[in-house]
Amino acid sequence: MTDGSELQFFEKLEPPPEEEETVPAAGGYFSNFIGQIFRSDGTPQTNGVASTSEDRQNLERTESGDTHSSEESGFQRSLTEKFSELLKTKKNPNLKDYNDSNFKQYWMPDSTGRECYQCEERFTTFRRRHHCRLCGQIFCAKCCSSHIDGAALGYMGELRLCDYCARKVQRLAEDGRTTPSGGRAQTPVNGRKISYDKSSGHKNSDTVKTVSNGAIWALCPPESSISTDVTSASGQINSSRRNSLVPSSSGPGIPTILSVADLCASNSAMLNSNNHAHPMITEEEESGPDWFRTMNPGMDGVINNEINDSADVFAYANLAGAITNEFTDMMEARSGDQTPSATDRKITFPSLSLDESVMNAAKEEQRDNLEEFFRQNTERILDEVLKREYIREDKWRELILKTVNEVVQNVEVNVQAGDSMNLADYVHVKKIHVNGGKIDSEIIWGVACSKSLLYGSVDGDSEKKTTESVMIVSGSIEYERVSNKLSSIEPIIVQEEKFLEKQIDRIATKRASLILVEGGVSRIAAQLLHARGVKVAVNVKMSILQRVARATGADIVSNSDAQLVEQNLGCCPDFEQRNLFQEDGRIKTVMVFGDCQKEVGCTILLHGDDLKELVAVKRVVQFLITVVYSNYLEQSYLNAFNTTIARRQSDCIVCEKRRAIVYSQGVKTEFEQNLYATILSSSPVIEFEPPFLETAIGRECPLIAYFKQPLYKLLKAGDVELIKEGYEEDVSPVKQKEKVAVGLRHAMAKCNRGAALTGLAKSFRLFGGLNFRRRAAQIVENRKVEETEKPTFRAKDVLDPRVHQTLAVLFGSFSRKSPNAPYFCVRPWVVSMQYYNDHDMTLGEFLVKYCFNRGYECPSSNCEVPMLDHSRKLVYGRVCVEISTQTMAESDNSLENDQQKGIVTWRNCGKCNFSSQMVKFDKAIWHLSFAKFLEYIGNSCFTTDTIYPINTQNQCSHCFFHEKLYFFAMENLVTTFKVIAIRPYSVVFSPIICNVKVQKISRKDLGDDIGRIATLALQACEDTNKQLAELDEELQVTPAVVKLAAAIRNTMSLASESRMFAKSILNGDEELIRSNDRLYREVDGTFMKVREVTYNLITLWNENCMTIKYPRKSPEDIQEIVTLQKLENPFPSYLHLSIKLQPRLGVVVRDIQDTRGNYKPDIGSIIAYALSAVDYNKVPDQADTVSVDSTSSSSLKDLPADDGENLASPQHLEVEFEDESASYYVKMFYAEKFRKLRELLIAEGEETFIRSLSKSTFWTPQGGKSGSFFYRTQDDRFVVKQMSRFEIQSFAKFAPNYFDYLTTSATESKLTTLCKVYGVFRIGYKSKTTTLKVDILVMEYLFYNHNVNQVWDLKGSLRNRLASTGKSPNEMVLLDENFVKDLWNQQLYVLPHSKAAMNQAISNDSHFLSSQSIMDYSLLVGVDDDNGELILGIVDYMRTYTLDKKLESWVKIVAIPGAHLPTILSPEMYCARFSEAIDSYFPVVPDQWTGLGSIRSY
Repeated sequence: MTDGSELQFFEKLEPPPEEEETVPAAGGYFSNFIGQIFRSDGTPQTNGVASTSEDRQNLERTESGDTHSSEESGFQRSLTEKFSELLKTKKNPNLKDYNDSNFKQYWMPDSTGRECYQCEERFTTFRRRHHCRLCGQIFCAKCCSSHIDGAALGYMGELRLCDYCARKVQRLAEDGRTTPSGGRAQTPVNGRKISYDKSSGHKNSDTVKTVSNGAIWALCPPESSISTDVTSASGQINSSRRNSLVPSSSGPGIPTILSVADLCASNSAMLNSNNHAHPMITEEEESGPDWFRTMNPGMDGVINNEINDSADVFAYANLAGAITNEFTDMMEARSGDQTPSATDRKITFPSLSLDESVMNAAKEEQRDNLEEFFRQNTERILDEVLKREYIREDKWRELILKTVNEVVQNVEVNVQAGDSMNLADYVHVKKIHVNGGKIDSEIIWGVACSKSLLYGSVDGDSEKKTTESVMIVSGSIEYERVSNKLSSIEPIIVQEEKFLEKQIDRIATKRASLILVEGGVSRIAAQLLHARGVKVAVNVKMSILQRVARATGADIVSNSDAQLVEQNLGCCPDFEQRNLFQEDGRIKTVMVFGDCQKEVGCTILLHGDDLKELVAVKRVVQFLITVVYSNYLEQSYLNAFNTTIARRQSDCIVCEKRRAIVYSQGVKTEFEQNLYATILSSSPVIEFEPPFLETAIGRECPLIAYFKQPLYKLLKAGDVELIKEGYEEDVSPVKQKEKVAVGLRHAMAKCNRGAALTGLAKSFRLFGGLNFRRRAAQIVENRKVEETEKPTFRAKDVLDPRVHQTLAVLFGSFSRKSPNAPYFCVRPWVVSMQYYNDHDMTLGEFLVKYCFNRGYECPSSNCEVPMLDHSRKLVYGRVCVEISTQTMAESDNSLENDQQKGIVTWRNCGKCNFSSQMVKFDKAIWHLSFAKFLEYIGNSCFTTDTIYPINTQNQCSHCFFHEKLYFFAMENLVTTFKVIAIRPYSVVFSPIICNVKVQKISRKDLGDDIGRIATLALQACEDTNKQLAELDEELQVTPAVVKLAAAIRNTMSLASESRMFAKSILNGDEELIRSNDRLYREVDGTFMKVREVTYNLITLWNENCMTIKYPRKSPEDIQEIVTLQKLENPFPSYLHLSIKLQPRLGVVVRDIQDTRGNYKPDIGSIIAYALSAVDYNKVPDQADTVSVDSTSSSSLKDLPADDGENLASPQHLEVEFEDESASYYVKMFYAEKFRKLRELLIAEGEETFIRSLSKSTFWTPQGGKSGSFFYRTQDDRFVVKQMSRFEIQSFAKFAPNYFDYLTTSATESKLTTLCKVYGVFRIGYKSKTTTLKVDILVMEYLFYNHNVNQVWDLKGSLRNRLASTGKSPNEMVLLDENFVKDLWNQQLYVLPHSKAAMNQAISNDSHFLSSQSIMDYSLLVGVDDDNGELILGIVDYMRTYTLDKKLESWVKIVAIPGAHLPTILSPEMYCARFSEAIDSYFPVVPDQWTGLGSIRSY
């Protein structure tokens, strides 16, 4: 040494010649990994040389060093091998003899080993002793039979290992092979090394305390200086570890035993480093302990190597290089070399100008204003949380703000180096409850934990601050290296002390002054450490060990691994042990590791006099640290583009939709008032909409009744008092466990007399354990936890800012090149990302791992297309973010080389085509939460940016977050974020209660109708009376004339009354009369009655006028016999007025005209008349026919049963009626049950149903394949559809369950999408030219009172489900293949409450239909763009899985193979496919309230 403070270093050793090096078959992965343990010459090791004969002889000599091992080694070698070894004379001078190393000093003496350490078999003349060359314990040949090639470790011959050490070596080797490139065999917790500068306020390395007061940096071997790139599994290139040590010379050094991959890289580098090798030192220079001889000559320095953040790989410098005279900074990660490919489309790169001159004064002013906004919002959030936690604001508010701000300003995280992205993970908050003490907080830049040292303090002063070198040991320091192993006491007595003494000697060579042990330390080991002046803390939690390791730079290594892995010690500049007096009088001892680097973390000590309040303050501090840290990152991102909040209207669809809701002038609901009075985000840019169901429009949604109320819980005034008292709402009291009953003790256990024990021993052996077994069974029973259904999470206060630290987004990926197309490669699913926590990552990490990673593969097992050729979507709120990546050709890439190593970003306006200035990612932007970044895109208000190139004259005034393309570039890859405004739909089912839209008619129109028909009747009466007046008296009394006269009088009387009624109608107050009003129905009944009597009068007159003859003089005064003249019938022929109106309800049977001009029977009016003709109150329960009084030759008769259909039942009614032109027959299936169902489900009752059905028209829906004809009522409320023979038979079987299902849904408010059927009928019609026999059903019209733009018929199958659109696709009913043809660009998103309701309804209906063996149903979907609604209903559910359908399914699967299953499947398979398809067709759009209320949509 030339100076007392400096050391003399030797020259570097020369590596062996390359031509003598060969790679052995074994040991390559851990050749240098373990070599330093045995190597005594300090020379670099090769990867293996074949053992020579001399090596074998040396091995035998080594074995003979153990007096009991030479004979055993002779048994293991054959005579042939020995002779062959004698012929090999080539010797490798680089291999050492194991006996020449001082490693044997840690062997257990033979005198202590009387039995095998592992199997505990005693040693004999034939069972000899063998030492493990690693741990030094004594074993038998069976337990120490493993051998490894000594050349791989730098020694001659083979080395014998025990089974335990062999497994560890194998594990370390396998870890090296399986760990991704750059992986490490030993992974310390912390991600950074610490070095101290003399100029800093920290201690210099000369003052660091060690046991021997020596220079601690000389204790451990230095790290390798090689920076070899290793290709990672993901296709990227990993750089060498950071903070590694390099010697002053240019030659390669010996790597620290931390990373197997680094060792392999360094080995290959050594083979090529002969040009820089130093001469080998002589035998005389190879003196000194192992730690000295393994040192490299020269001064080791610290460099900052780059790492790749795409692999979770870190390497750490030894403490020898950590405590130096200068601080080190971490460099940014760089990505590996990528092969350029052809570009997808040309991208223009804007200029990159980071000159501060571009940042004008306006930007500086905006930055200050933005910071002030964040500060004010953060304080408001703190006030909200303090109120909810019932914390004294005057005592804690300013203290919390000051403490949190100081922590955030000093503590740093580096995700690229393996840190957690949440800064709060490195800030530990500890409560100190002191009675009457001052409320205060203390920041310790290090770790504080509730633990005390063994034997107190070595120096005697427990509270004196000292500088310590820290060693951290996981596990225990004990004799038994395998826990819970049963062993005899004799070997422990004989070997424990000596074994532990050897272990302590190993630990002492590290020169640690403070050891933290996770487990226990045996008494002997503790005494030995205490005698050497080493402080020990035992039973330290692993979480504390990890924090200490991060703060001090120490590695966490188990005691057994310490022999294989070189451990780095840590340094604590200020260590002390504090005694704190608590309220209950106890003394709490706290170990404080202080004055560490501030960037790595800290501990906050909270002092207070209220324990409950301290617990609440701890929660608040932890929450606020994340908020303030996020504020800093968000401001950096906003300031990079000089983002300005624009308080004005804009053309941005997303912003204006939100503005219309948030700033609406309408009446606010209670929830909206509370929402706008509180604050949920610290960012001034973020605005939250209220949930849809809590708005005034949402309150009118019919689905709201199906959700648990209240939808979202709010904090009430009484809740604060509950918090104060320490109670929690909705928490059931804890059930007290029953005390274990203590059974009677056996008499032997109570007896104290030795003489009596002999007589009781037999009884005790038989029955003594009975009570114990009973007690044990009872204890086990008490430990069982009753499994109860986990309740749905509901936030107790959805306006608590802490519950809004999560963002739920809908994620999916797609590629047109994928075999999954047109389906998604990743089916859309909801990802819940907690800010800076679960499922979240930094913005830079997302770009590097998932956008700029060429090796990133598609998660789909069917897709082999690279993810660079995929597009991904993130849907949230009112926006959809589409992410795609392109590869730029070198000719198109305008980025400089230094720019390509990092990430740059810019914006391009899609409206004015202005591009912003290119901004390079700094550390803050890189670490911004990706979930927060998405929240700005989804929930931001209208903002603009002003970062544009200098030559740009006009600034873009469009929305910064919603109207611009986001570009991120790295090397020759460019990722685009395209923001698309979406419109989530509400889902509407057919209401369970059927309502008919009420029409309004003016009183004048009603009066005119009655007056017109009354005038027509009176005119007919006047014409007939004139003719009857010409008859003589004899004819006046004939029966025919009398009958006509009576009809005329009746008609005239009714017409006169009707005219008076028409006049009274005009005297009302209301101008308009509703169609369901009693007056309207009276007018309708009166009109039909007058029309009926008038028609009957005219018909009767025309039938009898030819039979009445009377003499009359002609104008020529000639007497002639004439008849009465016929009256012209003013009523149209398509009205069958001759069929008598029923007294229950007047219905006229009609005919309707088709497109060809032919008249066909109106089936709706036929059914309506049949229903009006049946009086259910008078129908016997067991009658299948009904008699109807009809004077117009209508009659009912008993019909034979349909023997082939099993449809003859007392529940079915048959009605027959006819007139002069046609005969009618109606069979009403389940007449009484359908009547009760209509009374339950139709608001106005059956009369409304009959009136609506009495007038229908032809209807031809597009896209149907069944060939059935349809009718639709004129008010569009009901549809009449033809049924097949199989469908009517199927319905007859499951109809009773159908009635029960709908009744239950209506009475118990269960969701259903079934398009309800209100009647099933069989119709018979016969006229002179037409006959008709058909089965029909009457169902509701799904799209009633909706303006539908597009209709889809969906079954979940893609086989033969393509409809030809033609020229008018909007008028067609499209099918599944049409739906998924462009699903990626035309997806129909639904709101969360709608998704929840739809999933529940589809599940209810599909499982019900499956239980009834029904299949081949479909979901009819109508899109109402005007109201933003999707109208859903299941139709065509009348077909069961009969034999013909089974045969059809089998034929389509076997005879017509295809990629998709046929439409026809078993009911269970059909149900599963249908439900899954509908769920994927209509994905949910999560919002800020997703998962916080009683609505669960995913």
